[in-house]
Amino acid sequence: MGSTTDFRCEQCHALLAKHDAGALCIRRGDLQATITGGQFTVSITCYRCKTLSVVTSPSRALAPQTAA
Repeated sequence: MGSTTDFRCEQCHALLAKHDAGALCIRRGDLQATITGGQFTVSITCYRCKTLSVVTSPSRALAPQTAA
């Protein structure tokens, strides 16, 4: 079993996505999205506080970055 990295909102710490085995998985209610590939950048608006966060693939960076 591989390790999983949680991506959380920097403002309120809500769980936004998980990275596991080369894919980023976003789940919220009935919505599920999986992003795969070598390099990717995903913008996610926090469902709780509406802060915009940018998640990049581990080959670019390991932590989410808050967009200005």
